Amino acid sequence: MTVILLMIAVLMAVAGMMLVWRRKRAIAGPAMAVSGPVFLFRDADLIDMTPDAQQMIAAFEHMPDRDAVLHVLGQDFPDLVDHLARTDQISRQFVHHTDPTNSVMLDWPNGQMRLAVQGGRCANPTAGDGELALLRDVAKFSPHLIWHTDRDGVVVWVNQAYRDFWAQLYPQDASDIADMVLFPQIRDVADPMVRRIAVPLPQQGAENWFDVSTISQQDKALHFATDANAMVRADHDRQTFVQALGKTFADLSIGLAIFDKRRQLVTFNPALLDMTRLGFEFLSTRPTIDTVLDRLRETRILPEPKNYATWRDRFTAVETAAKNGTYSEVWNLPDGQAFRVTGRPHPDGAFAFVFEDITADLSLTRRFRSDIEAGQAVLDALPDAVAVFSTAGTLVMYNKAYMALWTTGRDHGLEHRSFKAELVGWQNLCATAPDWEELQHYVHLLGPRQPWADDALLADGRLVRCHANAVAGGMTMVRFAVSPRAVPALRKLTQADPAIRAAKR
Repeated sequence: MTVILLMIAVLMAVAGMMLVWRRKRAIAGPAMAVSGPVFLFRDADLIDMTPDAQQMIAAFEHMPDRDAVLHVLGQDFPDLVDHLARTDQISRQFVHHTDPTNSVMLDWPNGQMRLAVQGGRCANPTAGDGELALLRDVAKFSPHLIWHTDRDGVVVWVNQAYRDFWAQLYPQDASDIADMVLFPQIRDVADPMVRRIAVPLPQQGAENWFDVSTISQQDKALHFATDANAMVRADHDRQTFVQALGKTFADLSIGLAIFDKRRQLVTFNPALLDMTRLGFEFLSTRPTIDTVLDRLRETRILPEPKNYATWRDRFTAVETAAKNGTYSEVWNLPDGQAFRVTGRPHPDGAFAFVFEDITADLSLTRRFRSDIEAGQAVLDALPDAVAVFSTAGTLVMYNKAYMALWTTGRDHGLEHRSFKAELVGWQNLCATAPDWEELQHYVHLLGPRQPWADDALLADGRLVRCHANAVAGGMTMVRFAVSPRAVPALRKLTQADPAIRAAKR
């Protein structure tokens, strides 16, 4: 029994040794020594690998084993990924795309897929391979165009975004990397400045703009091109808007002067030149507000102050008031002109002065005031009491004789006075009066009217002849002509008889 157990143990040991030998033979292959990382797959499952192979994919534990291996090797052997996408089991050796000393041998022992990596860099991975893979991903998936040039400006490497853009421009051109030149303007590798360059798009009849920056690396250079189309469109829209504003300002009849936060003139329009006579040469030098105000004072465009110190302090306050949007003043100039100057605040500490020539408006206002004063003086010179009412029955104007006759010497000024209120005063001061309701109806009539007249007797015995005439604008002028006071004997004869008046009606 002991002999039988001993024989079974020996047979099991021999079987285990043969299994290990067959496993190593499957990994190494019949004609290839294991000198680098080796991966053994059954379909998509990783069934074995060497320690250095395990170290290669240790940084990608979150990925499936096959995807991790292809992710690491696909960076340097892009044809390997394309080859494995096919289902045929064909053995092949893949050489590194830039370093021929590195390669990957693909074969299919016993229907299993074996990947054997050989070469200095790939066969001896370091702890920085994870970071290197990350940097490769950054270069591959970056939306910016990145390329590397040698000391002569020849392109030696490009990223995927560069390749895609080149393929978009030249879909049928499979040029060598050295011929894939998108920016021939970039020749000086020592120039670190950022340039905005347009790349023509022949198929679309347009341009694609890029901001290109360069980083020098001894005798080589690394270039980055960032899409600048949005910024170019924004600049174009801004310029169009500024041009539209400029045309609008040019057509304005008011003068405009805008100062920035440094108190320098940044914008003005032609009307300002005509109004201030400062000259384009002077304003185009972007003078400060102090210089502009000094020049205005020299050309007598400013109201002359009593002393210069007060004037300087005053216009320091003008600037502050303009920034707060509270400055508004009329400048009466020595030559008779008048400007209304208004200060307006702008964003970022800027402010603007708006100059309006109100000389004609002031002249018209003065002429109207003069005409009104002359008309009032004429009315005041008349001996008869005169009052003018609007169609609504509002007292518009009257003379001194009317004020003395009906208001007992008190001037109501601009107080609102209606016809009904005036009528009450007339009735209170009259012993006998005409048909005031007929006069009230006459005042409110519109259109052409025949003159109206009637008599009234004041309480002091004076006879008043009342006249009503239609004047311009549908208004009514009521005139009261006062006769001398009647003697007591004749007062009764001049009084109206109510019975006679009733009979007339």
